[in-house]
Amino acid sequence: MDYIWLIGLHVAAVTVWIAGMSVAAILISALDATTAAEEGPARILRAASRWDRRVTSPAMGLAWILGITLVVWGGWGLEPWLVTKVAIVIALSALHGKLAAGLRRLGEPAPASGVRPVSPLLRFSPLAVIAGVIVIVTLVVVKPY
Repeated sequence: MDYIWLIGLHVAAVTVWIAGMSVAAILISALDATTAAEEGPARILRAASRWDRRVTSPAMGLAWILGITLVVWGGWGLEPWLVTKVAIVIALSALHGKLAAGLRRLGEPAPASGVRPVSPLLRFSPLAVIAGVIVIVTLVVVKPY
């Protein structure tokens, strides 16, 4: 397979991953536990959680595999811009895990206490996703150091 095809597949996988993360982040930041318990929002959250398991998570895995393949094939080694990019990708991967867990928690039937704990910091997750992507794209295109 040509290197350019690997780049194309990597960008496609990243696009699907980030789109899925963005939807999860927006849903979690828009819905509180009370609203999420209503049948309409709960159905949307369950559907988003299924999408995350079936599409977004596999896209993230494929993005990682293709990214590592590109680094090895391209012989980039430990370029400073690449190390910074990988650190941000690790943070986005961790955020994806928190968002997936948040979707599951908010979409499940309410426990007897009526409280579904989701970190209040996830309210800022849409901004974190956007900022992470902007920095990553800038690093890849500009390679500033």
